[in-house]
Amino acid sequence: IPILSEENCDIPYKIRSQWTQYWLVDPLDGTKEFINRNGEFTVNIAMIDNNTPIFGVIHIPATNETYWGSKVNGSLYSNENNDVEQIQVSDNHQKPLRLLTSRSHPSDMLDSLLDKIVDYEIIKIGSSIKFCLIASGQADCYPRFGPTSEWDTAAGEAIVRFAGGDVVTTDGLPTTYNLKESYLNPNFIVANGKIISERILTLIR
Repeated sequence: IPILSEENCDIPYKIRSQWTQYWLVDPLDGTKEFINRNGEFTVNIAMIDNNTPIFGVIHIPATNETYWGSKVNGSLYSNENNDVEQIQVSDNHQKPLRLLTSRSHPSDMLDSLLDKIVDYEIIKIGSSIKFCLIASGQADCYPRFGPTSEWDTAAGEAIVRFAGGDVVTTDGLPTTYNLKESYLNPNFIVANGKIISERILTLIR
């Protein structure tokens, strides 16, 4: 099975477009957080099958925590003592919304959205840990406006989806992988379910 990673991404699209299945790896997600030594960096590993993440693992080295998810087993969490528990998204569809934002990447578009949401609580955190917080019910929504790459999001998307959450582009479309030459993602919304993602999409429109 081929492996595509941020450090090994110079594979011609003519070759990788033929892949039906491959591993997508980000050995260090949250470089600024790593440099700042705040512990908010991760290792992301995803299995992509027919342009969709079907399995994802996110490991947080600083705390020795691991999140993973698959269609067969749902999503799970392991703490530093290797205690494993099933996780699922929250059922909070009311106010205030617990919104995740990037610690290192501010956005004017996000500020504009927040003006429309009004009642919310902001949680700032780096790297793909944001996906983990939604999958485990500790946050409700992560609207992302700004550049991310496919290896930043694939593992987290699998974990969120198999925990019962929703991931869509800001055009309301499903996210896809390896369908274009560029590795850049469109803007997207990660939410604890379709009720919240559709509400955010309505505000954006």
